[in-house]
Amino acid sequence: MRTKKLLTAILLVLCAVLAAGTWFLYTNLRFTDYQADTYAESAAEISNPYIGWYEIHRYTLSDTASADLSTIRSMVYKPGLELLEINLQNYAASPLSDSALQALDGLLAAWRSTGRQLIVRFLYDWDGNAREREPGSLDQILTHMTQTAEVVNQYTDCVYILQGLFIGSWGEMHGSNYEGYEQMLTLIRHLDSVVSEDIFLSVRTPKQWRTLSGSPEPLTSGQAFAASLPSRLGLFNDGMLGSSTDLDTYWDPNDPDSIPLTGKLTRTEEIAFQNQLCNYVPNGGEVVIDNPYNDFEAASADLRSSHVSYLNRSYDKNVLDKWQASTCTEDSPYNGMNGLHYISAHLGYRYVIRDSDFSHEHPMKKNAVLTVTLENVGFSPCYRPFDVSLLLRHTDTQEIYQEPIQTDTRAWIPGITNQLEIPLDLHSYPAGSYELYLKISDPVTGFTVSLANEAASQEEYGCPIAALNLRTLFDLSEQNPRPGARIGESYAPAVRTSLQTKEDSKASSLVLPLRQADI
Repeated sequence: MRTKKLLTAILLVLCAVLAAGTWFLYTNLRFTDYQADTYAESAAEISNPYIGWYEIHRYTLSDTASADLSTIRSMVYKPGLELLEINLQNYAASPLSDSALQALDGLLAAWRSTGRQLIVRFLYDWDGNAREREPGSLDQILTHMTQTAEVVNQYTDCVYILQGLFIGSWGEMHGSNYEGYEQMLTLIRHLDSVVSEDIFLSVRTPKQWRTLSGSPEPLTSGQAFAASLPSRLGLFNDGMLGSSTDLDTYWDPNDPDSIPLTGKLTRTEEIAFQNQLCNYVPNGGEVVIDNPYNDFEAASADLRSSHVSYLNRSYDKNVLDKWQASTCTEDSPYNGMNGLHYISAHLGYRYVIRDSDFSHEHPMKKNAVLTVTLENVGFSPCYRPFDVSLLLRHTDTQEIYQEPIQTDTRAWIPGITNQLEIPLDLHSYPAGSYELYLKISDPVTGFTVSLANEAASQEEYGCPIAALNLRTLFDLSEQNPRPGARIGESYAPAVRTSLQTKEDSKASSLVLPLRQADI
């Protein structure tokens, strides 16, 4: 009898141990199957924040007139750049009135409602007569800087760049009464002190950048994105590709009338300077005057080397038409496309996923690592940081799990391959089949950043990366996704969960004509 009881007790213990072991294996073993998606690069032009073509919109502040802002407010909500030129000539002899400041506030509020990112330029002249139109004292300009900054600083979510120092013909910092070194230094230091650090400033030439920043050398990665004037000071070139000197932007050593002691460097030297500087601050402007320097191949090389991220959509039409009539011959997905399309597609940043890999050592390990390799094939980086995350969508429940990825997208410099290593705790997800996506979004505007992969344009969750089967010990009979299937092809359309974006419209871009208004 005692032997029987002992055997029963031993059997019960063994059963308990077996049950505990089985439960341990069930809850701790993770079997994975990973199937990478295909990563074909798309040649399509995509719309993303802070880059691309801009239109110019001109306004004159006044106490006696107001603009109809309904046209602005009716625009489709989407990302894109617009340049607002705001003329202060009516207040050359006085501070801006309350009415003028209210009008400026209303104008910026109207543009904010469109979702656009704004380049703003304050000036006193549109006719090449700055010396006659500018205020009679530097103090008056400083007062206007302080007044306008109080309004502009309320719109850091949409005002991206403030161009110039309020002076010069067309606001381009030449032909002014205040071009002297000490005068411009006073202006830039004051502007830097009153305008929010979240807004970039820009000057017309690399020589001016060196003079006003106090640095003969361009920024380094260690100096970038700091609370300093050089780290927020970019360039705008409204003589871009217009001649060997970009219309006197650079020094021409072959011109006997050109003086090298001005601080300007040769075209080759200045483009090399911008090649480093504009990894960290934005550069853009408008192309002018049909000539060999803006032939398609020469232009695309210089735009890439100067890291140009934005251009005037309307000027110079002769140059843009020349690009339209040219053909890209490089060995890439863009081969055979016209030059205008190529440049449009490459203005600014352009992210492409090149590869991915999944590492999970053995079923007892709960930790795995997903590695995603991507490249920026655009002309420039993005100068504001984006949020990056991995989305895992369970194909049965359609529940979404979002994993933030620690990376600084501002460091995704063109021509350098970037690897994102994403640790995954496999115990955090129920067993089943998952679709994996890379999601990039702008925390300031709320817009999703589109990637230049063929599959990315078809997915609301971001760019497809892979299919992942996550199985426990009792799920080994589950079938893997059929080979060659694109992620999600065999499943019902996804249902939006708690993830929301500010980008509600997919409408095509709206081209606005150049216009001038009194407000």
